[in-house]
Amino acid sequence: MSVEAPPPSRHISSTPISLTSASRILETYLTNSERHPHLHPDALITPTGVTFSSHGGPVGGVVMHNLRRVAAGLRGEYLEPEKTPEPEEDDGADTESWGHGKKSGGQGGKKRKLTGDTEWQDMADYEREEGFVEIGEVGTRTTVVQDGGAEPDVEVTGQIPNIGKEARKKAKKEKNQQEKREREKKRAEKKNE
Repeated sequence: MSVEAPPPSRHISSTPISLTSASRILETYLTNSERHPHLHPDALITPTGVTFSSHGGPVGGVVMHNLRRVAAGLRGEYLEPEKTPEPEEDDGADTESWGHGKKSGGQGGKKRKLTGDTEWQDMADYEREEGFVEIGEVGTRTTVVQDGGAEPDVEVTGQIPNIGKEARKKAKKEKNQQEKREREKKRAEKKNE
């Protein structure tokens, strides 16, 4: 009978530590992380082992950058807040042209931006100027009958007659017998050759 041992564990104390101790622990972690990829939160696990991320390398990514900022703060350094990227302004240079793509507007269907400026034009006016056919209108229509012509004949093709189950079975049996006769006939011809 074998005795099972519990898995290895490490007790982490919840007692507060001083800023100098925290700074020393964090600095040790940061210096070790530059040599050992398994300490990086964005490390890659490959069949050959743990490797540095392709984006950050030994320096690390965003998390390691933020930890370095925390370490600098623990040392007493003041770092300016990092600027967040501003959302890109739409200058209208890449707006979709009306000759290609959507013709329904795409901007709620009411107005459309013409150029990179702030000039706007009502969509209905634009469509009327460009000659677009509005929804529901197809132009002038004529039918042969209204113009005095004769009605064309309607030809029905591929219609399956409504026959009963027994009739279908009988037709299938006859078809199979006919195919069997044709196969036997071909065999007989091959023997005679």
